[in-house]
Amino acid sequence: MTDKMTNRKALAYVLENCDLPTEVAEKVEKMVAQLDKKSSAERKPTARQAENAVVRAEIVDYVNENYTEGSDGYTVTDLIKECPAVEGKSNQYVSALLRQAIQAGSLSKGSVKRRTYFAPVGVYEAPAEVAAEG
Repeated sequence: MTDKMTNRKALAYVLENCDLPTEVAEKVEKMVAQLDKKSSAERKPTARQAENAVVRAEIVDYVNENYTEGSDGYTVTDLIKECPAVEGKSNQYVSALLRQAIQAGSLSKGSVKRRTYFAPVGVYEAPAEVAAEG
């Protein structure tokens, strides 16, 4: 079976096999360059991603600094109420940031009586699927 025809392959074929006026050839070459740039992995994070990284780091710092030994840790609701970085934010937003922190190995997650708690690394054992991903 042949490879899938992509926009880049189609434009490259046109450039190689067709006699095009100079202006059209230049435009097609620019289009190929734009496709190459778009598909490159060298993208810098968006403003939102950069902002989320800062907030995530503040959450991790807050949990690490304020965790008391022997406690269960913090629920998402606790963090929304207590952590200044996420005060007033939605549960979904904070949960997503916590999930990213766990995948990065910055926090640990555990369940006590069907409630999910977040604590510094080492308080809860990482489940097998999280340990395998990170």
